[in-house]
Amino acid sequence: MNTTSTLIARGGSASDSHRQDRTDSSAVLSVLSDDDSRRILAACDEAPRTAQECADVCDVPLSTVYRKLDQLTEASLLDERRRIQLASHHPREFETNFDTLSFSFADAGVAVDFRNVATDGGKDAEERRA
Repeated sequence: MNTTSTLIARGGSASDSHRQDRTDSSAVLSVLSDDDSRRILAACDEAPRTAQECADVCDVPLSTVYRKLDQLTEASLLDERRRIQLASHHPREFETNFDTLSFSFADAGVAVDFRNVATDGGKDAEERRA
């Protein structure tokens, strides 16, 4: 038995960058089984967000957001960076690091496929974010 399920996708062109099994598929499945984690992931897919922004947009307690952001980052679903501001405080912000996330279910187990779809003439999303 071999099935594939695409879970999250954003628009793009035919050119893409493809990575498979960069993280433990059970960790990805576990974090995506949680409603709050999925809402936070969707919010970070719209725009890079701080923990406070995620809490506000998703209507989730800040303490829960911090825990979910850690889980999403550990599962390689979010990238973390510092937002540089004029004030001395530079909060962490989070954004998704893939365009399409697919799972393949086979007799050997579950495989996770992260795909970045290029939208700028063939340059991959990672290159644009660098």
